[in-house]
Amino acid sequence: MPARAVLPPTRNLGVATLKNRTRVGALDAMDIQVVEKEHDALRIEIPRTEETLLVPLVEALQAEEHVIEARYYFGHPLLDRPTLYVKTKGEKPQAVLKRVLKDLADQYGDVLQDFDKKAEKIKA
Repeated sequence: MPARAVLPPTRNLGVATLKNRTRVGALDAMDIQVVEKEHDALRIEIPRTEETLLVPLVEALQAEEHVIEARYYFGHPLLDRPTLYVKTKGEKPQAVLKRVLKDLADQYGDVLQDFDKKAEKIKA
């Protein structure tokens, strides 16, 4: 019989999580660690619980004019943290990343506000 994988403990998000996250720009700070920082490249690690952020973030980064390479990788599911790598030409990767994160926060904040308005209309 094969050994069972031991999963890391999950945190209890509670019922009010979505309600507390109505303003995307005001979320709790993530534990982001800068692993590598050069004049044209940046590698950061993010918490495992925030890994779904990487897909839209990399897509938005790849659409940027100054970005040469934008990718993410997860590594070992129990030992490593998800990592984002950005390489740019002609602009600092930190500046590009900040701009893209702000654009995504605005975009998703607008979607959340639209959802809240429509949800209010449905309340009985």
